[in-house]
Formats: sequence, C-alpha cells, structure tokens
Amino acid sequence: MTKQGKKTNSKGFTLIELLIVIIIIGILAAIAFVAYSGSQNKAHKADAQSTLSEVRNKLGEYNADNSNYPANIAAVDAWMTSAAGGNNSTLAAKFVGPDYTYTASPSGCDNGAGGDCTGYSTTAKGTIFGGASPADDITVTN
Repeated sequence: MTKQGKKTNSKGFTLIELLIVIIIIGILAAIAFVAYSGSQNKAHKADAQSTLSEVRNKLGEYNADNSNYPANIAAVDAWMTSAAGGNNSTLAAKFVGPDYTYTASPSGCDNGAGGDCTGYSTTAKGTIFGGASPADDITVTN
C-alpha cells in the first residue's frame, strides 16, 4: 500500500486504453465499409453490363424477325414481353426504367414512312453502380 492507502497494482483498463480500442475498432469498421461499398458497386456494374448484353441479344432477335430495330423503348418493352420476344417481362421491367436509355438510329426513324431503324444505342447510367458523371455510363451501339 502507498502512503494514501491505495493499491498500486489495481486491475482494469484505463480510460485511455478504452479510447484506443474504440478508435481501432472504428478504423477497422471504416475500412470494411469502404471495401463492402466497392464490392457492391462492382456487382451493380456487372449486372448493368449483363442487362445490356441480354438486351443486345434480344434486339438481334428482333432485327432477325423484322429486318429493323424498334423505333423507341416502348416498342422494345412491348416486343420483349410478347410471345415473339420470349415473354421476357423480367428483363423488360429492368431495362425500361430511369436507369437505362434506348435510342434508335437514324434519328427520326419510325419503321414506316419515316424510314427503317437500322441501328440503336442503349445506355446504362453510371448512377446504377456508383458513377458520378455521364463518363461513367456504359453504352452499347449497333
């Protein structure tokens, strides 16, 4: 015992030791969160690329059947959900939304008097997978 009656070999943790442990746990949690977010963004990007690939295949089928491409995204949706398009309502629901765009070419084509649509461009917006600008978009053209 010391002069004041306290033990010098007390057991337990000091406040400083507890704060250091809490800081270390916080740093590890931040690292794990960043790694998890990056993994999620990569998965969303792969999903967007897969969706565009499936749509490209479906548009190839449409072209083989009709000798042109759909004039707009509504025609793409109608065809994909029809029997001729394989009743693919899951793909159509994913593609026809705010995250994907479809533009037929040449501009103004309507597969009628305005001329046949001989090409297209589809885009997955980068915001799906954490992209911050249009430069992050994924575009497929034909």
